[in-house]
Amino acid sequence: MANPPETSEENETLSLRTLCTMRSLLLHPSTSKSTVSHILQTLTSSPHPTTHSLKLLSDGASRHPDLAPTMALPTAESSPRLAVEAIGASLSGLHLDDARFTSLCFGASVPARAWMLRNAGSSFEVRPGLLLAVLLGFTKDPYPYVRDAALEGLVRFIERGGELKDVGLVDACYRRAVQLLRDFDPCVRYSAVRVVASWGMMLAASSSEMKAYWSNDVFAKLCSMARDMNMKVRVEAFNGLRKMEMVSEDLLLQSLAKRVSGRGKQKETESPSTSEQCVMLASSVAGALVHGLEDEFFEVRKSVCESLHTLTSLSAEFAREALDSLMDVLNDDSAVVRLQALETMHHMAINGRLKLHEKHLHMFLGALVDDSWDVRYTYRKILKVMKLNNLALFKSSVDRLLRNLDSYPQVCFILGSICLLYFQWLRKISS
Repeated sequence: MANPPETSEENETLSLRTLCTMRSLLLHPSTSKSTVSHILQTLTSSPHPTTHSLKLLSDGASRHPDLAPTMALPTAESSPRLAVEAIGASLSGLHLDDARFTSLCFGASVPARAWMLRNAGSSFEVRPGLLLAVLLGFTKDPYPYVRDAALEGLVRFIERGGELKDVGLVDACYRRAVQLLRDFDPCVRYSAVRVVASWGMMLAASSSEMKAYWSNDVFAKLCSMARDMNMKVRVEAFNGLRKMEMVSEDLLLQSLAKRVSGRGKQKETESPSTSEQCVMLASSVAGALVHGLEDEFFEVRKSVCESLHTLTSLSAEFAREALDSLMDVLNDDSAVVRLQALETMHHMAINGRLKLHEKHLHMFLGALVDDSWDVRYTYRKILKVMKLNNLALFKSSVDRLLRNLDSYPQVCFILGSICLLYFQWLRKISS
């Protein structure tokens, strides 16, 4: 088999015709190993690699993994772009040891540094201790997209199921992310919010005695971002609230009140330190959820409704207070937001947290004539599972359903369930 055509020394970039010839030789089963090795070395030594040459390099290394380890991959100093993009092309035969990883991260190329941080642990394996040390260090990089890459690397570490026994390191990562919540760059603040939510929950889970303390701290830090100037940051802050497993009731109620309330009566379930913490964090939490429900972007309002799906499960009193805000959302201009509000109410009804009063009746029954079929359907799902202990509420609901039969015949299937509940209720009060 003939050797591949030599490229001119004057032409620094391999032509498409040359690359096509190389590809044919690489894929042909009869091509000798010496020819394959020569092609791979030619691609590796190209001073100005293109997307096509890197793709061919990836395909060749994948098809001939026995030859890939012998390739002389340039260092980050000599050719950072080739070094990084060749690894990024998933060359399965190349082995990236800790020394090569750190040399690429600390090289002169800033794009190379950011790419390595974003892909460490997914495209190639690095020891967890070394990886976290590097990621934590680069959160102080002067370039914002490198800081962002380091923070996202910390998030992915958690998403891949990474566990740490060193609570001090978890605490360091969490506190560094809290500092970056005030970064001038929105992409860094966005990633910092994600780290606060994920690493904060890991920190809370590390100690049963400190779980309430750290959970409150995470809740307050996320609520403090409800007024961030960037819409995506606000959305991610409310998304983070969905991960909460424990929050003091005082803080939950404060998130629905724009005015900072005074120190309430200490609950038996709370320690003095937790009660004092709630007082200190109150200003950061005040009105955060209400502010989110009044946000100009529907994405933010929807995210708040989704967070209430979780938070209403943590406190019955908070669920009662949050219901007033959710009722107002049923007038929202966006059908997506109205639907999410009803989905949250459905979840509350299933968990026995949906307690309707007469003041809610007009707004709640108005969902029966909503323009969105999904909204009307979700409303009927709520009626099937909720408990109407007040006879006036029950009769009003049935009357409104009957009046809507002409416009929306599909409500018929729910009437049987409602009537059955009605007779059960009559039997209960008569006995």
